[in-house]
Amino acid sequence: MWSVREGLERFIQSLELTQGQRDEVSRQHTMVRQCLRERLNTETDFLSGSYSRNTAIRPLHDIDIFVVLGRISSATSGRGLTPDVVLKQLRQALHEEWPRKSLPILQQHSVHIGFSKSGIEFDVVPAYEVPGQEVYLIPERQTGEWLRTNPRLHQTRSTQANEIAGKKLKPLLKAVKHWNRRQSSSPLGSFHLEVMSYSAFSTPPGDYLEGLESLFSHLSHHVRKACPDPAGLGPDVDERMSHNQREAAQQLLASAARQVRLARDESTREPARAHARLRELFGEFYRDRG
Repeated sequence: MWSVREGLERFIQSLELTQGQRDEVSRQHTMVRQCLRERLNTETDFLSGSYSRNTAIRPLHDIDIFVVLGRISSATSGRGLTPDVVLKQLRQALHEEWPRKSLPILQQHSVHIGFSKSGIEFDVVPAYEVPGQEVYLIPERQTGEWLRTNPRLHQTRSTQANEIAGKKLKPLLKAVKHWNRRQSSSPLGSFHLEVMSYSAFSTPPGDYLEGLESLFSHLSHHVRKACPDPAGLGPDVDERMSHNQREAAQQLLASAARQVRLARDESTREPARAHARLRELFGEFYRDRG
């Protein structure tokens, strides 16, 4: 039987994408981006979202591609470019490239396209750059408005927080994201969890077990507060979260923190029981031996 700390570390490692998966993702996102450069004459494009910030976990869900269509001070001035029109233009470009696939899906801020052979799916976000500012405008289909954002600032903030935590934050966050996926009643989004975690550590935790308890505890306290956009541009990350949802999330996170605290207490004298607690939190991905 592994020690509890070794079991947790191996579990976290198991959430990482394999090199083969990374190679296939790279091949396919390069293909999608090249298609859009040719069909839409895009100004630039880059990966965004959890994959670009190295906080994505297995099994891999959607990968975000941020496509800058041009520079404009107001996305609607003189050109009639509403969010709905731009999203439909993007969908049409993808559909023309892959006409045998199902019609790509219009979403709130993006167009979704999946590749059944590999199982990899992409959310393509169209954007306009605001000249002279570190700001992009992206569509919000429901309201017909354009939102201000900058995913590169999100990436910078993520990296800074990870460095402060001795590069332990991102591995710990992956464990929390996996836990969250297993909570059928959780109202927490992946990005919400990530942004709340940026303020979790002022110094590196001693090890992953200590860090995991601290992170769950931190999240359980901060989920009751508003969570501003880390780029300081858009609306709060959790703007649509109700009071009841915050209370439910707080209870789930506090319960997880208690389980990890008990596992820490039992890790030396009752390692089998500590392993069982962590397996209850994380499911079959968590093992206590090779």
